Amino acid sequence: MRSSWLVLAILFNAAGAAVAQTTSGLRFSGDFRVRYENTSQGNGALSTSKEVVRLRAGITYAVHQDVMVRARLATGSGNDPNSTDVALSNFVNDLEMSLDIAAVEVSRRHWGAVGGKFTNPFFAPTELVWDGDVNPQGAGARVMVGKPSGITGTLTGLYFIVDQQTGGLGSDMGGAQLTLRAAPDSIWRLAAAAAYYDYRLRSLVSADAGDIRTNRLAPGGARYFSDFDLVDMVATVEHLGLGERWPLRLVGDYVKNRGAADLDAGWQADLYVGRAQRPRDWRWRYGYAVVETDAVLAAFSHDNTTIATNTETHTLAVDALPINGLLLNATWYLYRPHVAQAGAPREFQHRLRLNATITF
Repeated sequence: MRSSWLVLAILFNAAGAAVAQTTSGLRFSGDFRVRYENTSQGNGALSTSKEVVRLRAGITYAVHQDVMVRARLATGSGNDPNSTDVALSNFVNDLEMSLDIAAVEVSRRHWGAVGGKFTNPFFAPTELVWDGDVNPQGAGARVMVGKPSGITGTLTGLYFIVDQQTGGLGSDMGGAQLTLRAAPDSIWRLAAAAAYYDYRLRSLVSADAGDIRTNRLAPGGARYFSDFDLVDMVATVEHLGLGERWPLRLVGDYVKNRGAADLDAGWQADLYVGRAQRPRDWRWRYGYAVVETDAVLAAFSHDNTTIATNTETHTLAVDALPINGLLLNATWYLYRPHVAQAGAPREFQHRLRLNATITF
């Protein structure tokens, strides 16, 4: 624990040196978020509230104009890959932090590569398949063609080391995504992506209940019931005809697990109105999602509610940017099991989140 805070102190000291020597190629950035969260079930008889914080602080160093080293510390348990939140509890115990990014990146005009533990290289405008806090580890590469004024294409590949075990029982994933973007005129922006993620999960020795969540296990509990070979299709359409501050954006995401015999599909649709980029901006969102039990690998999908899969979710959210660097957000989730177990009620649960995020 103390070593994590020592590394954080080193990051801040390095940031001070970067300010003093702006030509050194060293840059510092981060964000801090405080959240109030209330979760209730049915008529509110079962209701829990908590306050949650998140701190992320990182540095980048330009070894060369095309080569960057990146590192970041974040709060949250190192055993939970899809959350960097820490609930304020446990008699004022100190907060846990871990190194959630440590990578070297090569960026050229038409290609790039990355190795280590890095931000997700795939185009993922929803959290249906990829939670926003998941940072893969392994190696990735991309190739880009086309011109910004026309249609551009990006092919991204990833070798994801999920778990390494002796005796050939490690787990990994090989994935690829093709993304096409187009701006036919000054009003419309279009993007579409198709991806295939092939997981080879040979052992659950290092997995815990927070990783498995609501996916099915084979008899004995040593393996997943299904394989996870995901086909993911994503599309976004943005219309700017109502003015710069009020873009309309429609996002669709459909996933099919070809490794599951049943309960293998999920989809999500989101409508955004407005933006959250400049002071006095507002953005509104409504989303609806249905995810069957083994449609996605729950270890790396969203953790926004208490149910990872086999869920039906409505989402209402509003963002406000009163000043530069401060984002205010309110999000309400209304969700329930998509298919209730025999004899169990299929009633809605509610989760309200109020967030304030400062970036620096």
